[in-house]
Amino acid sequence: MHKLNSQETAQALNISDCELMHLRERGGIAYEKRGRAFFYSLPVGHSVLAHPLGQSLLNWYKSRHDFSQSNEPIADSSILALEELVSEILLPVNRTLGKPIITYGFTSFPLKKFIQKASSSGTAPTLDQHSSHETNSMGKQICSRGGAACDFFVEGVATSDIVRFITQRLNYDRIYYYGNNRPFHVSIHLTEPLKHLQIMCESVNGRRYPGRKAFGDQAVILAEDL
Repeated sequence: MHKLNSQETAQALNISDCELMHLRERGGIAYEKRGRAFFYSLPVGHSVLAHPLGQSLLNWYKSRHDFSQSNEPIADSSILALEELVSEILLPVNRTLGKPIITYGFTSFPLKKFIQKASSSGTAPTLDQHSSHETNSMGKQICSRGGAACDFFVEGVATSDIVRFITQRLNYDRIYYYGNNRPFHVSIHLTEPLKHLQIMCESVNGRRYPGRKAFGDQAVILAEDL
């Protein structure tokens, strides 16, 4: 698991910087020192999903949907994938470019059912990885791709700059880019990340359709043209 800096660790554990220091000094948390900075591994029983960005990933729907059930992941592989999404995508973006504002995050089976009834336009739960490794009522994985995904933007930062940062530096699976002033979709995969960048276009009547795409090093080059 990716190590967290002091601020991120304190936020994930919901403790003060002083409490974190005392925890470190009494050997209650594993850490390493890099220069003058400390980086930590969360203690057993604690998850990076408790970090504010992890909570946003789980609770994104509250400002958009009148949904009162739990949106917690059930499958262990979902939890691992969501933790990876926070650690490997959201936190690095937060450190370098600013706070990710999540517009579409994890979608449990109950929330998926609710959205499909209430406002399914533009959603593709069998493909979009928002349900991670969760299963439906028949025990079948909702999205066969697995992994985990979210849509987000950073206020005051061009989406193209975020996409370039991710394609150049981070271990992503898929990115769907919808324009420079819109949120974009990014996913991770636990075992076989594709590093696939897909540019989405929009017709005059508002219909979205796929444009240019690239993988790996070619995705880095394509991102430079955004």
